[in-house]
Amino acid sequence: MSLQLNKIKSRIKTVKGAYKVTSAMKLVSTARLSKYKNKMLANKEYQSYLDEITKVVLANGKKIDSPFLKENLETHKNLYIIVSSTLGLCGSYNNNIFRVADCKIQKEDDAILLGGKALSYFKNGEFTKIDNFNDYHSINDESIIRLLVTFIQDQYLKGEYKEVHIIYTEYKNSLVFLAKDSLLLPLKIEGEKEDFPPILEPSREVLVETLTPLYAKASIYAKLLESEVCEQAARRNAMENATDNAEEILKDLQIEFNKARQTAITQEITEIVSAANAI
Repeated sequence: MSLQLNKIKSRIKTVKGAYKVTSAMKLVSTARLSKYKNKMLANKEYQSYLDEITKVVLANGKKIDSPFLKENLETHKNLYIIVSSTLGLCGSYNNNIFRVADCKIQKEDDAILLGGKALSYFKNGEFTKIDNFNDYHSINDESIIRLLVTFIQDQYLKGEYKEVHIIYTEYKNSLVFLAKDSLLLPLKIEGEKEDFPPILEPSREVLVETLTPLYAKASIYAKLLESEVCEQAARRNAMENATDNAEEILKDLQIEFNKARQTAITQEITEIVSAANAI
């Protein structure tokens, strides 16, 4: 019986260790989620103003022949940016992204893999992988993001790609987020023509030339930030579930331990009484 008690004690000790780890990671993920969520909400306000201004400029006046607004028809190759996590323990976050990517990317396409999990998963992928941005880990790598935006815009202006897509995770709420394929370039911006067009200074052409690359850059950053929020939310949910499961296991083990200890005590008393009667 003492052997059984020691075995249960050992299991309780192991589960308690796991409980401490998952609880700590839950707290860290919760703090990071709050930080990046506030950052995302602030950026969404900026993005909404930029959307509004860009739509007004493009909708009013003659059609502008901007390279960011038209598809490159001389090539059939697309560029895909796949945003995954570098760390694990975030549930099905990465698997959902990989499922979308497997359905979308063709052999002739190029891909930029952001995050260690994507680099590992697509290590033997048949499409061409661009290795310039393998050091990306999170939204805090601002220098890499700037280089990424510049690279995408330059390659698209050179006519290297028909379209540029980003496969990321769209945030709905802290429990619901969906892997999604979003078109980055060419820009698809539709606005309603106003009866009384606004006065555009210095000119509509200059504004379009300035706004279209800025809009593309802001869109990429917004989606990377949204993916970061979803990653932290997925990790917090996974750690919360793991912590709750550890608590349930500890309760069951404690009950099992108490039963085993009571059985051992009863057996000892029975043996003592039997020995006394025998004397």
